[in-house]
Amino acid sequence: MRTGGVMIKVVLGLSAAVLATVVAAKLAFDATTYTGAEPANQPWAQNTMEFVAWNGEKWTAWIRESTFEQRPQNDEQWSPHANASLAFIDWKGSPWQAKIDGNDFLLAHRGEWKGSTERGNAIRYRDWKGENQLRTLSQLKR
Repeated sequence: MRTGGVMIKVVLGLSAAVLATVVAAKLAFDATTYTGAEPANQPWAQNTMEFVAWNGEKWTAWIRESTFEQRPQNDEQWSPHANASLAFIDWKGSPWQAKIDGNDFLLAHRGEWKGSTERGNAIRYRDWKGENQLRTLSQLKR
């Protein structure tokens, strides 16, 4: 009888340890992927960005060599392509365009390249859910 009681305690102890590990992992995951008002930079989404284009269409992009490779969510209407620039919606809902300029991005509001441009180390964009995200050049390179 005592052996059975000890065995039950061992099984219960191991079960509690496994459950505690799973709960701790879930809490750590939730703590690192908060996507409220602040941008999230999820490690599993590295090397791509799921963004909303000026026309409201959803695209996925990454950088290969010195161009943006772009793939549409709606592949019946749009085709995958490579382009020197990327048209996206920023955190405030404004249309911007980005180009690669050395180790940074060159950014133009509404794609007005002859007007005032900005240099930035990251693209601050809205993702498919409308949440603020950001990606750096090194995060988008493949």
